[in-house]
Amino acid sequence: MKNTKHTLNHSTNNHWRTQFHIQPPTGLLNDPNGLIYYEGVYHVFYQWHPDGPTHGLKSWNHVTSIDLVHWTPDKRILRPDSIYDSHGAYSGSALVVDGTLQLFYTGNTRTSDDIRVPYQLNARLATDGIVDKTVIIDHIPSGYTDHFRDPKVFTTAYGYAMILGAQRQDMTGTALLYTSADLKAWHFAKELTTSLESFGYMWECPDYFELEQKGILLFCPQGAMNSPRSNTNIYPNAYIIGNYDTDHFDMGNHTHPHLLDYGFDFYAAQTFIDQKGQRVLMAWMGAAEGGYPSDKYGWAHVLTLPRVLTLVDNHLYQQPHPNLVALRTDAVPINSSLCSYELILDTIQGALDIDLYRYQDECVNLRYDTATQTLILDRSALKNTYATERGETRTLCLDEPLKDLHVFRDTSTLEIFINQGRYTMSLRFFPQHIEGHVKIKTLNDSAIKILYPLEDVNHDL
Repeated sequence: MKNTKHTLNHSTNNHWRTQFHIQPPTGLLNDPNGLIYYEGVYHVFYQWHPDGPTHGLKSWNHVTSIDLVHWTPDKRILRPDSIYDSHGAYSGSALVVDGTLQLFYTGNTRTSDDIRVPYQLNARLATDGIVDKTVIIDHIPSGYTDHFRDPKVFTTAYGYAMILGAQRQDMTGTALLYTSADLKAWHFAKELTTSLESFGYMWECPDYFELEQKGILLFCPQGAMNSPRSNTNIYPNAYIIGNYDTDHFDMGNHTHPHLLDYGFDFYAAQTFIDQKGQRVLMAWMGAAEGGYPSDKYGWAHVLTLPRVLTLVDNHLYQQPHPNLVALRTDAVPINSSLCSYELILDTIQGALDIDLYRYQDECVNLRYDTATQTLILDRSALKNTYATERGETRTLCLDEPLKDLHVFRDTSTLEIFINQGRYTMSLRFFPQHIEGHVKIKTLNDSAIKILYPLEDVNHDL
């Protein structure tokens, strides 16, 4: 294990900058786009408004890595530079076809009367930039509104398929299926069959994949799953699991929608296949409310750490990608003062009360009630607050006793993996003093406790 000093020199313009999360150099980051492993390199694009921490004219900024830990900026940025994406390059996906990396995204345009006109576009990543930008879907199918975006493209036994987020004309959300034999001519096939006829008013950022011979749809059903208001995010990120019908794209008797994450800051999750064939997820660690404390320094938001997905008993498990062990240095006592850490608590039995960050009277607290099998995540004791209208606690009712926690803390992030990743809770927090302690108040004596300081590897971001 490495043993280095773990302090940060935060100047006026980098307060709360993270040590190992993908973050924008300036401006606003949101949805992850075009995640892919290609010719020995991981590519991550993300929605980016470089001119300020607000939603504006979006590009796809671009970073790469050979290990999912150390990230480097890539100058090949997808910019809104055509008449078909004049008002922003919106979200999408990537696919390797015949040895080339293809990008698929929604071009946002507006008429002189401010009417939205979306186009689905294809482009190619070349050594000198992003080239061959072409329109592949130039109209909205009958029965749907102009909320028609975020293509996820993948291969099938019959060619290629595309899942798009959409809104019906009755203002309900859905996902649409297009098919193609050559990635050029696309045919509108149908709505992706589910039983969720009136589940939110728009489904953003869909992702479809298979695990253990099951079909899994990730999506963001705006207007659903947000009650009670004091304990939910304004927009959720959910998933359903179905008996995938390879002939008809019918999810069959799918499970009830579950949240992907039960914390404060998590949206627009997308997945890809890593070097070892594992299904990996990353998401925007942010929320639509805006007004984050880092705004005053000219930047906002980060992406989550990469998480490996597995399917167990019709439940998606998320675990930190194993490559992240490269961040560890020598383990230290639990009460050490750190800017970032990895905490492992195993063999938990009974109640738990822990401050995941504590400095004087500021803290982020997590406590477990054995009688109700309930976890409560509480960030109300912080002075730099935001989005308080949606509450300052999140309550998670477990379907089994609490057994273990795996926590990653960066300067202004916490990602909590519960019971081997059966549940996760993610949040941003903005302490006045970056270094803080882990303070265990209640925990059984036989529990395993390990605390690793983590390296600062974000020198280039």
